[in-house]
Amino acid sequence: MKIIKKFSTILIVFFGLINFSYSNEKIVYLDLDKVVNNTKAGKSIISKLEKSKQVALSEFEKKEKELKKIEDEINKQKNILSENELKKKLVEFRKQLSSFQKNRQKVINDFNQKKKIEFDEFFKKITPIIESYVVEKNIDILLDKKNIFVANNKRNITQEIIEIINSKIKWPHR
Repeated sequence: MKIIKKFSTILIVFFGLINFSYSNEKIVYLDLDKVVNNTKAGKSIISKLEKSKQVALSEFEKKEKELKKIEDEINKQKNILSENELKKKLVEFRKQLSSFQKNRQKVINDFNQKKKIEFDEFFKKITPIIESYVVEKNIDILLDKKNIFVANNKRNITQEIIEIINSKIKWPHR
């Protein structure tokens, strides 16, 4: 009885795979990361965000150095200052440190929001282009390369999409 169950299971799986492998569906994939990194618009967004990030980082480093200097001065004056003066300086230092941390977090959140907005707008612009390509080429399923373990490179439409996006989207968009 077990042999019959195993045999029938193997037959069902075998015929299921044969049927699936001969399907007429056109399935292709696209590397969205490569699209973002290799289109003119994507490169422009990345460059703009990188510049913004570098400016913010340099300001953070400058402020951190200032705070470190203040902290070192307080530590040097520990034995010289009265207890009240030391407490006042420490309270002031902690306020500055707290303010810096809040400001830093705000800048990081603003940057992440700006990044999200920029890429949302980019994807809003490229989605109709990709959709029209799918319709034009009679594609049934378009997958992101991240979700594919192994595939034939003939199914990769990334380069075609990059060329189409570069020809249709002029960036900067504003």
